[in-house]
Amino acid sequence: EPPHRPNQEALKIALTIAELFHCSIFDEIQVMRKTIVDGSLPSGFQRTMLIGTDGWVETSMGKVEIEAVTLEEDSGRLIRKDNDSATFRLDRLGTPEVEIGTGKGIASPEHAREAAKAIGDIIRSTGKAKIREGSVRQDVNISIQGGDRVEGKHVPSLSLIPVVIEKEIKRQQELVKRGKKVSRDVRRVLPDGSTEFLRPLPGAARMYPETDVIPIRTDRLLKEARKNLPESLKEIIKRCQKLGLSEDLAKQLANSGHMELFGKFVKMFKVDPVLVAGVFVNTLRDLERREKLDVNQLSEKDFGELFELLSKGKVIKESIGDVLKLKLENEGLSITNCVEKLGLTPISENELKRMVKEIASKNKGAPKGKIIGLVMAKVRGKADPKAVMRIVEEMSQ
Repeated sequence: EPPHRPNQEALKIALTIAELFHCSIFDEIQVMRKTIVDGSLPSGFQRTMLIGTDGWVETSMGKVEIEAVTLEEDSGRLIRKDNDSATFRLDRLGTPEVEIGTGKGIASPEHAREAAKAIGDIIRSTGKAKIREGSVRQDVNISIQGGDRVEGKHVPSLSLIPVVIEKEIKRQQELVKRGKKVSRDVRRVLPDGSTEFLRPLPGAARMYPETDVIPIRTDRLLKEARKNLPESLKEIIKRCQKLGLSEDLAKQLANSGHMELFGKFVKMFKVDPVLVAGVFVNTLRDLERREKLDVNQLSEKDFGELFELLSKGKVIKESIGDVLKLKLENEGLSITNCVEKLGLTPISENELKRMVKEIASKNKGAPKGKIIGLVMAKVRGKADPKAVMRIVEEMSQ
């Protein structure tokens, strides 16, 4: 079976990204074959398309050149290698991925980290990218006077970029100092920022036209992409601040990949925008880090059900984490089921007053802080702490 045409949505996303980087975009895209012989592609080549060139991204130290934006098919993932064989996972083989290459303008290792973050911010702004560990792979090219270009492959985090650059510069300097040649290599980045040999760096001659896929005109897709260009990060933050979010929370929300859902639910339900943002930023992060849960299992429907219950007073904000945790641990339960199973249906104002009165009568003379603590221990997850404090205050007068 001959190869199919590239995914149209992936093409549109790549064109959008190229436009956001102010690139010159080609009228016609030629699919190319890039020779890959390490076993990660069973065909022995990777299909790739040059979308745009000569762009730039703004940083605190001026513009950094975006040399090229390309769309290509992902390769297999190396999972094991020994002296005479290598094993690859092919589950992501053929998945569209956008590659962004920088040119001139990066002044230091720390500036490289800043430029990478600026690029990531623009990609996030499309709302089409879920940027998490493993989904973004940064390659760093380093060369020194008297040395040669070396590519550090797949730097796993932004914070490691300066470390990789500094260690690779030092490695090359040591080789030059000892009179040894710096070979043009691709080197695997290790967790501590050092590198190890992966394969020789290929030359430009390894790319040639894909004759089984006809060239692609970009005019129609580019017109659609330009009609729907996303807001810049500055515009998003400004809009969020008008809704009451702090600058820091707005930045985190913009980088979370949930901006579109945030806007939708704030319009749909009468829920404090700060609370909605807090769920997408803080609650999900805590569930990932502390509970080691995959929050990507939560669907738009799950979030919609949660915020609907909040807007109707059928669940309180303090119990959101517990509800989502149970949902992630029990895929078959709905959000409403989780609230019921945890017994977190909010108690009425009258019931809360009765409870405060009962606890206060059993602890006559106790300070208000102790009464509040005793009530909260009994109603945790079922009553708003502010309501408890208000009622205790009213009854103590």
